[in-house]
Amino acid sequence: MGITIKSEYAFKILLEIAGCEQTKPVSLAAVLGKIRVPKEFAEKIMVELKEAGIIHSTRGRKGGYRLTRSADEITALDVVKAVDNPDKIIKCTFDETCCDNPSTCVIRLMIWEKLKEAVEKTLESVTLKDLLGNCSEMNRR
Repeated sequence: MGITIKSEYAFKILLEIAGCEQTKPVSLAAVLGKIRVPKEFAEKIMVELKEAGIIHSTRGRKGGYRLTRSADEITALDVVKAVDNPDKIIKCTFDETCCDNPSTCVIRLMIWEKLKEAVEKTLESVTLKDLLGNCSEMNRR
C-alpha cells in the first residue's frame, strides 16, 4: 500500500530513458545495463508507465522507449500514480474502518490527511527535469 520500491525503480528507469537531452529511443536492455532493477519487475513497470501515457515504445532494431512529453512536463506525482497508489499512503485516509467515527477522527483530520496532502504537493512540485538536474555536472562524476 502507498508508495513502494516500485516508484523508486520507475524513477530510475525514467531517468535513464530521459537521459541528458536524450532524443533516441532507449532499449530496456540499455536501461538495465546502467541500473539495478530486476528485469521482470522492470518489464511490469514499463507496461504501467506506458499505460499511464508517460512513455511509448517503438519496435524494431532501432526501437526502444521514449518519454511521451518533455521531462519538465512529467511530475513525480505522475510517476507514482502510474505505478503505486499515493492515495493509500496512510491506511486511515482511505479505510474508514480504522476508527470508530471517521468523520470526526482528530488524528485523521489533523495528521493523516495533512500528511497525504503534503506528500502529494511535494510530488507534484518535482519534475523529471528537476531530477535530471544539471546533466553536464552529473556526467563529470
